[in-house]
Amino acid sequence: MPRSTGYSNEEDKFLCQVYMDISQDPIIGVYQSSDHFWDRVAESFENRKNPTWSKRSKKSLQCRLQTIEKASKKLHACIKLCENRRSSGASSDDIFNQAKEMLMQDKHFKSGWKFDHVWNIIRNFEKFKDGATQAKKVLNLCGLENPTLDSVSQASSGSFSFSLNLDDEDDIIGRSPYQRPIRVKKSKLKRKNDQILDVIKTFEEGNKQLMEQLKKTSAQRQQYLEMQSKSLALREQKEENKVLYRNLNSIEDPNLRAYLQSEQAKILRKRLDQQAASTSTSFV
Repeated sequence: MPRSTGYSNEEDKFLCQVYMDISQDPIIGVYQSSDHFWDRVAESFENRKNPTWSKRSKKSLQCRLQTIEKASKKLHACIKLCENRRSSGASSDDIFNQAKEMLMQDKHFKSGWKFDHVWNIIRNFEKFKDGATQAKKVLNLCGLENPTLDSVSQASSGSFSFSLNLDDEDDIIGRSPYQRPIRVKKSKLKRKNDQILDVIKTFEEGNKQLMEQLKKTSAQRQQYLEMQSKSLALREQKEENKVLYRNLNSIEDPNLRAYLQSEQAKILRKRLDQQAASTSTSFV
């Protein structure tokens, strides 16, 4: 099987970004296995990468990230050592260059630091950082307790030699369970709180809409009943008018004439009572 081509700078940048995005995903959580974590990294890398890039296996991505991680941790250790006592006038760039020169003293990094293209992406990410313990190892290996920039310069110029072999089994990606940064836990807690607040807000809005709908329905029902009542009253008045204005002299049947007279009298008494009630109410 032919060997795959080396990783380009763009591939390194994209791999580091994918790794950090999935590492900080607050939804999946800390309990995923290392194998499952790398399945997600490989799948995301393959689905979102530039189509012109070579196909990379999960193992290849793991090895590449492991290489970047180990080099980054050791460079961080060198930076810590150089920063321990910064000489007057030394800038951050001076410290960085001193650290890269120191890194070359390690037999594994004689060719120097090769990952400037991803440094701004990974420099503040804990997985690639972890320089405190490494720096202490460098101090022990150098035989220095309070190093200065002068002593660092001596080390980098070859005044004395030491092994910057900082191999640590924790450096190997996948050997220990994937640890989620504390800020990711806080992010997950904040996300849960936001979700609870959203549910409460949705519930309150739903109740408000329901009450408004009930009020609207009640008002519509009241309006409908009033219209029905007015309509019934008009129909009743119309029927009463038919009886009230009936010409009794044209009726030959005495029984019918007597009945209509009685009904006319009732209607008149009713209207007089209504008129009296209305007049009484108006003076209240």
